[in-house]
Parts: sequence; C-alpha cells; structure tokens
Amino acid sequence: MSHRSRPPLSGFGAALIGAFSGWLMPGQAGASDFPSLQDLYTGSYRLPPSESPKPVTGKKIWFVSCSQDVSLCAAEAAGTQEAGRLLGWDTTIFDGKYDPAVMANGIRQAIAGKFDAVVLAGADCNGVKGPLAEARDSGLKIVSIEGVDCSVSDPGEPSLFDAAVTYVEGDLIPWVKKYGAWQADYVIAKTGGKAEAIVLVSDEVLVSKLTSEATIEELKRCPGCTVHEVSFSYGSQGPQLQQLAEQALLRFPNANSLIVPADSVILSGVGPAIEASGRDLVVVAAEGQEATMNLVRAGSRQVSAGVGIPSAWEGYAAVDALNRVFNGQPAVNSGAGLQVFDKDHNAGTAGAFNASTDFVAAYKKAWGITE
Repeated sequence: MSHRSRPPLSGFGAALIGAFSGWLMPGQAGASDFPSLQDLYTGSYRLPPSESPKPVTGKKIWFVSCSQDVSLCAAEAAGTQEAGRLLGWDTTIFDGKYDPAVMANGIRQAIAGKFDAVVLAGADCNGVKGPLAEARDSGLKIVSIEGVDCSVSDPGEPSLFDAAVTYVEGDLIPWVKKYGAWQADYVIAKTGGKAEAIVLVSDEVLVSKLTSEATIEELKRCPGCTVHEVSFSYGSQGPQLQQLAEQALLRFPNANSLIVPADSVILSGVGPAIEASGRDLVVVAAEGQEATMNLVRAGSRQVSAGVGIPSAWEGYAAVDALNRVFNGQPAVNSGAGLQVFDKDHNAGTAGAFNASTDFVAAYKKAWGITE
C-alpha cells in the first residue's frame, strides 16, 4: 500500500480551480457528492428483522472475544451472552487477547467441551483456519462478527463460516469501506472541503487496511483536500506510537485534521501527542469505546468524532444468525449501519457509543419474547 502524500494545489493549478469552480479533475467530486453533516448524524440504521424462526432452546455457545480488555470486544460478548440468555442458551466467553494462537486454543476448547456453536469476533478466518475446520468437522456451527471468511480473503478456499453478521451496507467489506469513507466525509464537511488530513494506516489487519484505504480514496475525491498517509503498527502502541504521531504533526504543520482506523490508536499514543502539540485539529476516531466517548463528551482536543459501532447489537445479530442456522435457514441483515457522533450529536451521557434504535425490543418481538 502506498504511503505517498498528495501535495496541496498551488500556483497555476489552484488558480484554474478558483477561476472555474465547476470544473473537476477525473474521479473528483463536487460538494453535493458528499454526505452532509446531518446525513452523517442521522446515520443509516434500520430496525432488525421483524420475523424469525422459532428459537431453538438449550444450546451451548462458545464466544471467542477479540479481547475482553477492549470495551468494543467486551460489548460484543455481553450482547451475545444477553441475547443467548433470552433464548435459553448458555454462553461461555473466552478471551482471545487479540492473539490468533490464543483464539485457536479457544476454538479447540469449544470442540473438547462439546459446544453447539462458536461465535468468533474480530478475527479473520485465515488466522485460525485449522481450528475452524476442526470445529466444522466436529459439527459445531460458526458465526462471525467482523471477520473475513477464508473464501473471501483467498478465493478458491472453502468457506468456514456458517453465517456472519451483516449490515445495512452489506457484508463486512462494503460496511467497513463505507465506514472509512464516512470518516473522511466528516472531515470534509467540518473543514468546508479544505481538509489537509493525516491518515494513519496499517496493513496488518485486513479490516483496518480497507477502512483506511476507503478514507484516503474519499479524501482524494475532494478537489480542495490533501491527504498525508502515515504508516503505523498496532504492535507499537504506547510511547513508540506517540513519538510517530508527534513526528507526523511536525512534518505536516498545516494539517487541520487527523483520522485513525481504531480508537485504540488515539487512546494509546496519538491522543496524547495531539494534546502535547496544542493544535486544534478535527480528529476522527472510530468505534466509540467508552474512553473515547468520554474524551469526546469533554471536548478534548485528542478526539473530535467517530463512526460508532453498535457492538452489543452485533452480539444480538450473531445470536439471531445462529438461531436461523440451527433452523436450517440463512442469516438475514441485522439492520445495523453507520452513524457519526461528536460532542453535540449521538454522544450520549455515559458509557460507550450506543445506537439510538431499540434493537433489543425489536429482536425480542421477532423471537416471540414478551418479558
């Protein structure tokens, strides 16, 4: 993936654009081609499915969490456990610690424990392909939250997911691409189409890579915007990441915005670097973890906004998908989508980001639960 920055327009080129405001370079767009701030605040959520097959009871579910130390992952686990309890299921949470080797061990524990299904969160099939194949051979059903199936990442390979949580925008890949684009769209709107954005990019995780690529592509469609790509590693979070961010801020003194693919990047180094710089940037984070939301609510310069992920909703959707799989039916769209939050919009008063749609009531109605 290229890390070249796109220089600002100057001289004759800038004069041309000033003289011919309706003229655009190929692939670029006018202001009306980008969502408005109100569009972003309204979001794309729909209600979950209104009908469901009769819930299957008495199932044992093994939930492999991406990392219980991360509020996003913990909320997915809690949503799955809560929804499973409504259906009379016993759900065990296993902490994957963001380590494929640990996750692989967890999947094998589910096989040994004779569980009925595995919900795998925040992990691509390729990283745990062997254990997943063993689980399938043992008769376990497998549902994914925010993971890419082996047949998608390696065409020709067999699919190992029985189902995956899907979104208003489609399956995981179109959803995360739109997610990245909306991060850019917020910056474009807040800067009046004059963004000079630092975009932090990592190619270590496919979802993160796709998100940042979509952010950069959207910024490059904006004729008055400039993008500077800065490569980072998730393994360098802490002082090393803070130093990288400090260097980027020094290297691009005219940048007025900064975008990251995950909240942890802000919380583990980039946020403190912005704070120390004293600069007021439009800073767009990601999922809406509780610590991020607290900074947004406080008006901290470390983070201005993000695109909230309804993590508990994803847990409910995984349970709905599993119930359909147990009934021999395909999974259906969850209704979860995208929504931007900032200090004055969709931030709530406490906790992590929470979608305004009452998905719990909708799922209960679909499952015939009246409590």
